[in-house]
Amino acid sequence: MESKHKNALIGALLAVVFVMAVGYAAFAQQLTINGSAEITSTWDVTFDPSKKTGAGVVDAVAGFAGGTTPTGTIGYDNGNHNANISATLYQPGDTVLFTLTIVNNGTIPATVGAPTVAMAGDEADEPLIARKGNIQFTVTAADTKTINQTETVTMTVKAEFISSATSIGNTTTADVTINMNASQATA
Repeated sequence: MESKHKNALIGALLAVVFVMAVGYAAFAQQLTINGSAEITSTWDVTFDPSKKTGAGVVDAVAGFAGGTTPTGTIGYDNGNHNANISATLYQPGDTVLFTLTIVNNGTIPATVGAPTVAMAGDEADEPLIARKGNIQFTVTAADTKTINQTETVTMTVKAEFISSATSIGNTTTADVTINMNASQATA
């Protein structure tokens, strides 16, 4: 009976050694991949920095006939992903309409989403509206659609001296930053 146990023990040890040998052989395999690849696609969706001034880009309207015409400026930073807008308004009803152009300079189709709006001291509680004192900025997002290489879409930002203002005071200037949002288009 003792020899049966010895034989079983020897058989089990041989099985363990066999499994270890097979396991070692499996883990000792070396995988070598030779070759190269080149990515030729580019991602470059930004605000068009050439669109800063002029009719159709910054359009100001005085709140009443003969009033001082309001003014506005657009600047771009963060690789042209942020539009910094400043508006100087004088009386209730003054407006400045800013048209921001988004261009796909890359080769990958993009979908333009809703932007984010940032304003220091923002009193509004809506994602596309920023307000401080008597000045309110309202953003109309670009149509959500796919834009291919060299295609553009536009969004507008309206700065207005709210008509319900109870006091006018001096010239009122306000600034807002619009952060562009785009993602790779899905097929």
